[in-house]
This record gives sequence, C-alpha cells and structure tokens, in this order.
Amino acid sequence: DRLIFVCAGHLGMRASEIANLRKDWIDFQRQTVNVPRKDGDWKSKTDASARSIPYGDLRDRVAVELSRYFDYKDSVDVSRKTIFTRVKNMADRADMTQKVYPHALRATCAFQLAEAGMNAQGLRQFMGWAQLNTAQKYIRQAGKAAEEQLKQIKGKLW
Repeated sequence: DRLIFVCAGHLGMRASEIANLRKDWIDFQRQTVNVPRKDGDWKSKTDASARSIPYGDLRDRVAVELSRYFDYKDSVDVSRKTIFTRVKNMADRADMTQKVYPHALRATCAFQLAEAGMNAQGLRQFMGWAQLNTAQKYIRQAGKAAEEQLKQIKGKLW
C-alpha cells in the first residue's frame, strides 16, 4: 500500500502505470522511474505518458519505498482494479470521509508541484500529459489557493 501511495501521490503515476510497474523501469542509480510506451501487453495511455519521472529531489520516502518493495519483487503485477481497492482501503483505515481514488492522489501530486512553482512544461512532462493546458489548469488552481491563503492572513502581515 505504501508503494501505491508513493507512486500515485508523490510521482503522479496513473493506476495502470502502478499496476504494471516493473523493477526494470526503475533506474536506482539516476533515481528515475522510466515509464515505457509499451511493455509486453501493457501500453501507456498516450505517447506523452512514456516518460522519465525523476525522484531524487523528492522526499527520501520515494527512494526508500521503491527500494524496499523492489528488493523483494520484480514487478507490482496487480490489476488496475486492485490499485483502486487498495487506495479505498487506505482511505477507510484513515477514516477519510471523502471519496479517495488513485487519480485523486495523482491530482494532489500535480497540485503540489504547481503550488511549489513548477512551470507548465515541466509539470506536463512530469505527469505525462499530452496537452499543456492540463498543466496550466493546475497552475491556475495553485494560484487561486495562494490568493485564498493571502486573504486568510491579510491582517497578520506587517
């Protein structure tokens, strides 16, 4: 479950990418997950989905979980549905009231990267989106969140 959380929530991977993740997709030396265009029967969603996801500058948790999992296994090799079920079970254990699913974790990753200042092109490449406007949507949302935060602290400044 930790691997699923890290891959979706920190690396922005799709449920199908996680379900088909293999040890040979990971370059532990360069600290990247290399999502191929095609691997056996599995095919990425779009050409843009085939990408290299760097994780070396992210939290150490990513490297730890990838190493921990793939020290013992060569692939995740579960169904996309199983990924959804495990995310739901994690949310239930955390007593979360809102519906949580893998794409929500992916969206959280995108929002956090946009909020941290990643530009649209970098966000598009990291997330594997075909269209730049998808990245721009997250950047606009992050800007709106910053505006709301400023409103909340308005009287506390200087």
